[in-house]
Amino acid sequence: MATFTDTPAPTVPAAATSAAPATPAPRPPASSRRPNRALGLIAIFASTTAMGTAGVFGRLSSPPGEVMGEALTMGRMLVGALGILVLLTITGRRHLLRQTRLSPAVVLGGVFLGLSFALMLSATVLTDLALAVALLYLGPVLATILARVVLKESPTRAETFSLAAAFTGMMLVAGLIEGPTTASENHLLGVLLGVASGVLYGAALLCYRFRADMPADVRSFWNFTFGTLATGAMVALTRPDLSAMTPANWAWALTFFAVCGLLALGLLVLAGKHLRTAELSRTSYWEVVVALLLGAALFGETISALNWAGVAIIVAAAGLPLLRVRRGVR
Repeated sequence: MATFTDTPAPTVPAAATSAAPATPAPRPPASSRRPNRALGLIAIFASTTAMGTAGVFGRLSSPPGEVMGEALTMGRMLVGALGILVLLTITGRRHLLRQTRLSPAVVLGGVFLGLSFALMLSATVLTDLALAVALLYLGPVLATILARVVLKESPTRAETFSLAAAFTGMMLVAGLIEGPTTASENHLLGVLLGVASGVLYGAALLCYRFRADMPADVRSFWNFTFGTLATGAMVALTRPDLSAMTPANWAWALTFFAVCGLLALGLLVLAGKHLRTAELSRTSYWEVVVALLLGAALFGETISALNWAGVAIIVAAAGLPLLRVRRGVR
């Protein structure tokens, strides 16, 4: 039986003493090496850009009038799990699946992520694309608050300011400040699903801060596996009608599985190993900008002056860590 223990991501070790060891010290394991912020930032920007296309793929994959976010997300997670399994086999690392112990944070991280994305994808069909994605990003703020309570992570003033700015920009992009433009039953249901997806996404982000000893590819496999099981349970309960899907719907669905599953979520796990929760949170809001621009370009959704102001704020907040990386390189 697997041992279930959780340990938070390790902090950077203190400086070594001046006394040199008699023999060369062994190379530290990967889990204790200093986090690579530049790699983490590249991963999170690539991940959020790919995830920003999820709503578009969700709409193109769904027959008119059908809401099947849970079925599409189950396929997304299943393809991701199979893809990671193939990569582990090719690289000769599949044995790590047996050697690496599971823990509640690993299991719950996959479950929360799968449920969150299933609800968000359904919300994109029921309400505006940018609004549905924006409500998902209530999660990073919740994750930062929980990280302070659970992990004792204390964000700096700059991190707090940039996260608050990104959250404000998200509200402007989503039109939450100027008020909703519609009040139909579908819109209200979409908002409720979006809020629920944000809460679950925040819980998933917090889970990523545990078990930094687990390799990113192994963590991704278990993430996809438990996400598949969770969304599979949703499919068993809702029983969506897939018979209405055309070959074009299936083609878009398969593209969605690869881009927003294997690529985007694999990079999200990698980013979580190298970035603090506040850094991960504020940079994640780039997805809202991607969703807004795609919604306007492909579906004719309007972009107001306040929306553009929100885009500028999110871009500025996301750019702060890039300036810090460049100063560190110099």
